[in-house]
Amino acid sequence: MMPKTRSLLCYTRVATRREEANNDDIALSMHLALRSPLTGAWEPLNENYGIFFAAAVPVSGTYDSSAPTGCRRACPAAARFADADRFDGDRPVSEAVAYGAVMPGVDVTLKSLTDPHLFRLADGRFGVAATRVARGGDADGSERSAFLLAVSRDLTAYDRLGMVVLDTAAGVRRPQVAYDDAAARYVIRWRDDEGRPMRALCDDITAAVGRVLPVEADPDAPEREPERPAVGAYGIADAVAGNVITVSAKEAAVLTSRFGRIYNTGASVRPYSLDGSLRGDDARAAVAALGKACADLSYSDGSTAVRAVDWDRAALDALAEDAAAGRLEPGRTVAVPGRVRQSVYPVPFAVERADPSVFAWKFNGEPMFLFIATDDTDGNCVDPNGGRTHMPLRVASSIAELSDAAGGRDREIDLLTCGDLNSEGRAMTGCFWAPELHVIGGRLSVLFMPCFDGGAENPDGTPNDRAGKPDMWTGRCHIMQLRKDADGRDLDPRDPANWSVPEPILGLGGAILNPVQRISLDMTVINDSGRWYYAWQQVGSVWIAPFDPASPAQLTGEPTQIVVPEFAWDNLIAEGPNAFVHEGTIYLIYSGSLVGIDYTTGLVTAPAGRGVDLTDPASWTKLDYPLQKSGVYNGEWQLGTGHGMWSHDEDGNLIYVFHNAEYEEGRYGGRDAQVRRVHWSAEGMPVLDMQADEELDPAYAGMTMYVTVR
Repeated sequence: MMPKTRSLLCYTRVATRREEANNDDIALSMHLALRSPLTGAWEPLNENYGIFFAAAVPVSGTYDSSAPTGCRRACPAAARFADADRFDGDRPVSEAVAYGAVMPGVDVTLKSLTDPHLFRLADGRFGVAATRVARGGDADGSERSAFLLAVSRDLTAYDRLGMVVLDTAAGVRRPQVAYDDAAARYVIRWRDDEGRPMRALCDDITAAVGRVLPVEADPDAPEREPERPAVGAYGIADAVAGNVITVSAKEAAVLTSRFGRIYNTGASVRPYSLDGSLRGDDARAAVAALGKACADLSYSDGSTAVRAVDWDRAALDALAEDAAAGRLEPGRTVAVPGRVRQSVYPVPFAVERADPSVFAWKFNGEPMFLFIATDDTDGNCVDPNGGRTHMPLRVASSIAELSDAAGGRDREIDLLTCGDLNSEGRAMTGCFWAPELHVIGGRLSVLFMPCFDGGAENPDGTPNDRAGKPDMWTGRCHIMQLRKDADGRDLDPRDPANWSVPEPILGLGGAILNPVQRISLDMTVINDSGRWYYAWQQVGSVWIAPFDPASPAQLTGEPTQIVVPEFAWDNLIAEGPNAFVHEGTIYLIYSGSLVGIDYTTGLVTAPAGRGVDLTDPASWTKLDYPLQKSGVYNGEWQLGTGHGMWSHDEDGNLIYVFHNAEYEEGRYGGRDAQVRRVHWSAEGMPVLDMQADEELDPAYAGMTMYVTVR
C-alpha cells in the first residue's frame, strides 16, 4: 500500500559543467526531489534541473508607475516585483523602451537564487522563500535586508510576489518562513551576518511585499546555528540542501506527472468482427479495413496515444481469401499478428542543418514532405562554404527519406544562392536564416531572413568590420511563395524558377520591422479565430503582429513584444517561435540562452479559438522553466537543443523538428537537425524528450488482433 504522504526536498546545486546542463545559471535555482517510498532514496525531479528560477529585475527607466503591473507587460515575471526592491541600479535604458518594449541585458537584469526554503501558507498553498543573488551567485545587495517570495498552488507554476523587505541592514541569511496556527501569524526567521538569530512577524505573508517589516531578536532560536547538510548529503550529486516538507500523495503525483519520466505501460487493440455473409470483393474490402486498425498505448501518468500497426500481410491475405470464398463459419475467431509502428529517425537527422522545418504538404493531391533549414557548416551560418551561401530544400515521399542517412543531403535543391536579388533589387549575400514552410493565402510559402553586404559604417557611425561582406545586422524577414499555373495548380516546388522573388516584410506604411537594431528573423505564422499573425524575433525577444494572408508582405497592425527572456535559463534572447494548437490551447515554443550548448526551449500558451487578442502580452502564459533542455536521449547527450518546429508524420502523429549543437572535446562545430515524435501527457503538456523505449516498450510492440466472424 502506497503511503498517504511523501517527503519533498528543495535544493540548489554546486555548478559543475555546461556539458552536464549544470552551469551557474541552472545550478542557482530551486530544484526538487521526492523521497522514494520503496527505497528511501531521494529521486530528483526534472532530471536534476532547476524548476523555480529568480526573475529578472527591470532597471528604473523601464518602470511605469501608472501601469497596473508597474513595468512593461512583456516581462511578466518581473512585472510583479514590489517598489521596495524592484530595480537594479539606474542605468540608461535602450531605444526599445520608446516602443513599449524592453531589451534583454539592457533594460532588465538577470538574477539567480540561493538557500530556497519551502513552506505552507495558511490556505494550504506552497510558499518559496530564497535569497536573491546576481546572475552567477555574487551578492546583489538585496540580501542585506530582503528575501525573495513566491507562492504556488502545486509547484508546477509560480506567482512571484517580489521582495519581502525587513527593517535591517545587518543581513538576511537563509530566510525561513512558517505559519503559526496557534497565533494565526507567519514567523520569518533568519540569521544576520554576525550569526544572530532574528525574526519578523506578520499576519499575511503575501501582503508583506511592498512593506517594511519590523524585526526583533528570535527568542526561540537555538544559540548555535544548525549546521548545513554537506553537499550531496541527500545522495544527489552536487546538491546544496534547502529543507524538506511533507506533501500529500496527490501532490506528489502532480509533481511526478510534470517532472518525472513518462513511459509506456501497455498496448492493446480492440477485438473486431467480420460479417460472414460477405463474399468476393466486398469481403476483401472488409478485411482491408481491418488492416487499418490501430493500437491504443497507455502510459505511466495515465496518458494514452494511438499508433498504427503493421499487421501480418500474409495473415490478412489469407483471411480475405477465406472470407471471399465463404469459408468462414460464424463464431470462428481468427488471430492476426502485428507490430506497433514506430519510426526511430537517424541521429543526427541532418548534419549542419540548423533551424529546421519539416512540412507535410500535398502537391496537387500528391502527399509530399519538404525539409528546409539554415546551412550551418562549421558553425558559420552567416557566410558558410567560402561565400557560397544557399537555401537548401529537400523533398521526399516520407520523412525518413529526407534524412542524410537516406541520401537527403545529396538530393538537396538550392532555392536561393548567394547574389540572388530580392524584390528591391538588392543582392542577398548571406545568412538565409531559419526558413520555415507554411501555406499562406493558399500558397506554399517560405519565411526566412537573408542578409546583405554591410556598408562602410554602422548606424552609429563606427567603422563596420563587415563592410563589403555579409552582415547579419542587415538581415530582415522576407517571404517567397510558390507560383501556380493558369488552372490554379501548384507548380513544382523543386524548381527554383517556380518561386516568387523574395520580398521583405514591412510594417505599417512600409516601415522597417525593427527600428531599434534593423535585424528581424525567425518568422512564423499563427492562425487563430480567423485572424492571421506573424511572430518573429527582434530586440532579443518574440514579437507579434497581424497581417492579411492575401497581402503577406506587409503587416496590418503595430508589432507587440510578447516574450522577453527573463530567467537565467532563457537569458538574453527569445527566438525561433513556432505555434501549434492542441485541444483549445496555442502552444508557442521559443528558444533561449543564445545559440550554443546552453540553448533551451521555452513555452508560452494562449487560449485558441476564443478570439483573444494575441498581440496583448497578457493573453500569454509563460512556463517557468524550459520545456526542453540539454539532456541524455537514447543513451547519448544532446546539448543545445532548440529552435524547433511542430509538424506531422505519415500517420498524422505530431512530431518535433529541432537542432542540437555539435560538440566534441570542447569544440563547437555547428548545429544538426533532429526529428522526434511528441507525446501529450495526461495533464496536456507536450513531451519533447520521450525516448524510444519510453514511447514504446519493446515488450508491448508485438500484438494480436482477434477477428470474430458473425
